[in-house]
Amino acid sequence: MPYIQRTAEAKAMSYIENNRALFILGARQVGKTSLLRRLIELVGRERSLYFDLENPEHLRGLGGDVNSCISYLRQHRPPAQGRVYVFIDEIQYYKDFSSTIKYLVDHHFEDYKFVLTGSSSLLIKKSFSESLVGRKDILELYPLSFSEFCRFSGEIWLAEQTLSLRPDQYFLEGFDLPKLKRLINEYIVFGGYPQVVLTPKRTEKIELLRDIVSSYILKDVKNLFKIEKLDQFNDLVRFLAVNLGKELNIQTLSRTTGLYRDTVQNHLRALSDAYIIRLIKPLHRNLNTEIRKMSKLYYVDTGVRNAIINNFNSLELQPDRGEQFENFIYLQLFYTKAITAEIRFWKTRNGQEIDFVVLDEGRIDAYEVKYGSSQKNHFAAFQAAYPGSLCSLISYT
Repeated sequence: MPYIQRTAEAKAMSYIENNRALFILGARQVGKTSLLRRLIELVGRERSLYFDLENPEHLRGLGGDVNSCISYLRQHRPPAQGRVYVFIDEIQYYKDFSSTIKYLVDHHFEDYKFVLTGSSSLLIKKSFSESLVGRKDILELYPLSFSEFCRFSGEIWLAEQTLSLRPDQYFLEGFDLPKLKRLINEYIVFGGYPQVVLTPKRTEKIELLRDIVSSYILKDVKNLFKIEKLDQFNDLVRFLAVNLGKELNIQTLSRTTGLYRDTVQNHLRALSDAYIIRLIKPLHRNLNTEIRKMSKLYYVDTGVRNAIINNFNSLELQPDRGEQFENFIYLQLFYTKAITAEIRFWKTRNGQEIDFVVLDEGRIDAYEVKYGSSQKNHFAAFQAAYPGSLCSLISYT
């Protein structure tokens, strides 16, 4: 299968020549290994080593003490002169890797550059501790953005046009609207996992998504985070899937699933750290009028979400099509926001609400998302509370 360029490739290459270890974090099947193999091509196969720690032989060779690890690297070192690039997949299987990587980065940076992938941000970051401060770069890889989805779908012109656009500009740029809506529909229903996007048949897309859910969410997440009450965890995952775009009440979740409040919060954190869901917090500066406790839920990939509820109908036939379109807008805001920006939502105690508020170094951009012809919004109330904010209505009609 030919490689199709990811936006993250350029950022990865910007880190490739420094002396720090580069960690590429993201869910399984999101394209981490494909990106590694692309980086190998770019730096040169003759200067590269690749190890997969799901391979027991590779894990035994690298997973001992520092001296045995160095010996294993030297044993497999390619004949090319100069620095060797060491690419290691699924580093979370390497126990206490941080001390080994620290030693190698400190004492062998002229010999080796390390690029490592992992499927759990929490487990990886926990292992960083303080030993890798100043010795690592982190690149998080997600499912395809809409621009990348267009590129993977062969719509190169549309991919280039949407690359730098905010989602509120999609319907204002003179695009072929029927084609744009068809692509948005497919992206929302089947998501942005690369292999799913590249699979032409609808039935095969569904099978792939079900496999991602069963082999990753319902298996790896449970194993990685040592989840014991599997039935209640499954109930929680399904409850979240049918409450897309809703505010989460931890007490209600606890009562519905039969799990303790702390357990519910731990599971939510695990699902977030495993790149399954994202929670956004409310914007609250006036504690008397604005809600400040409950977060809103979105999925990192709506195809995964639809696999959980087993509904792959076209968007217009989905009962929560408004919430799914809202999830789509959230993802594109997330993929295009500046590194300094933060996404919140706004809601007052009397029910006034703004779907998304992007805060970036004093700038406030507010977005209200509508599926249908409704123009109702609370921009006036929001701008009264936050003078100077810029408000945009995003409507899918």
